[in-house]
Amino acid sequence: MPASATRRVPVYVNVYDMIPSSAITTLGYYMGVGVFHSGVEILEKEFNFGGHEYNFTGVFCVEPRVGPPGVIYKETILVGFTTKSDIEINQVIQQLSKEFTGDSYTLLTRNCNHFSSEMAFRLTGSRPPAWINRAAKLGTMFPCVVPQGWVEPPTAEEEDAVRDRESLLHGGQ
Repeated sequence: MPASATRRVPVYVNVYDMIPSSAITTLGYYMGVGVFHSGVEILEKEFNFGGHEYNFTGVFCVEPRVGPPGVIYKETILVGFTTKSDIEINQVIQQLSKEFTGDSYTLLTRNCNHFSSEMAFRLTGSRPPAWINRAAKLGTMFPCVVPQGWVEPPTAEEEDAVRDRESLLHGGQ
């Protein structure tokens, strides 16, 4: 690449339904309401955030547009472009991995969509559309309608699954 050319790497947010598709979820989607999971896709990897009961990273890497188990791919949104080098991109991911620990996950105030928004912002200066996390926003405004079991952080993963996730995050090192 010529010295005067600036590298522009696309940054996507992949959105997943957390509830199986039906007429109600489709209607909700068009009204801007739904229960969604999201992850950030960059350099052919997708980074996600999930909870567990330990004070180490909740950030993990999956195959783009496949998502973690139990979600249904919905769409990909181009948030913007980054001019950061691969090393700088990795530094952003490593910093977010320290900040987004598994035990800091909460469904309404620090979930996968909050992570995706923050990662996209640090890479591009732009955030994904607010509708992706609207259900959590509504849940904080009307907590009486959210079942208590949804608010509690998930239980810890098995040790092997955590090691596998850490290996993916650090490129198999």
